[in-house]
Amino acid sequence: MPVLSSSTLIEAPRRLVAGVVRDCDAAVESLTLAGHRFSSAVRLLIPGDEVTLDARLALGVRLRYTSRIRSVGPEGMVSEVVHGLARELVHVTTLAEVSGATIMRDEITWRSPFGPLGRIGDAVLVRRLVRDILAARAEVYPRRAEALVAAPVVVGAALVRSGAVLAAQRDRPPELAGRWELPGGSVEPGESEPAALVRECAEELGATVEIGGRVGTDLPITVRGSERVLRIHAAALAAGSAEPAALEHRALRWLDAPAVPTVGWVEADRALVADLLELLG
Repeated sequence: MPVLSSSTLIEAPRRLVAGVVRDCDAAVESLTLAGHRFSSAVRLLIPGDEVTLDARLALGVRLRYTSRIRSVGPEGMVSEVVHGLARELVHVTTLAEVSGATIMRDEITWRSPFGPLGRIGDAVLVRRLVRDILAARAEVYPRRAEALVAAPVVVGAALVRSGAVLAAQRDRPPELAGRWELPGGSVEPGESEPAALVRECAEELGATVEIGGRVGTDLPITVRGSERVLRIHAAALAAGSAEPAALEHRALRWLDAPAVPTVGWVEADRALVADLLELLG
């Protein structure tokens, strides 16, 4: 099977680059640059999501296929074609952190869609298509990730107790009312992420929390037209804390593992479902 790969050094932390790798806005920009069309029902990809690429092979010749995400996380992402002429095409992105920067390695393998004429088709059309895609990713993804290094940060708490994680139901704005999220908010200038989460949980829940390690990848989000980065931290109620209350939300729920995938999360928090399930053990 043919294999093409590329490696790109990105001056950004690995979790941040991982967030860009799963961001369909980055995929749209890079594939448009390469002359293709990309579509997805969501912005931030999770395992099981499907995306569609309408690839331009030559003038008037397009190759349309659908890929399914097999895995995604701080280590990278894997997708495979499940429908279309591109046969057994697998795209593996692996991320390695080196001195605060990240090496993004893309590897694409496939079986020729052209049958007996596969060798000619691969040489003339498919290899060029794959090289163009890899080159566009090497241009777009570093720029996007490096721009987000200085972006404002929003933090969320994966607050766990007795095998369940706390979810808060939004009351506003109207387009998000009724959907669920992890409690948290913006990091103020000069404030650390753990300090911001302690403050936000006190304001939103009336609870005192202790902050643990990171959960999942960074997540690129847009808030009132501004690009920001969402980071989730594990948390627990501190000794003597009051019971969490819905001070700024419509309702609260403690979700055990079976319930986590069933609620209507806001899009960014939907991207955390697999990480929450892992956190719950």
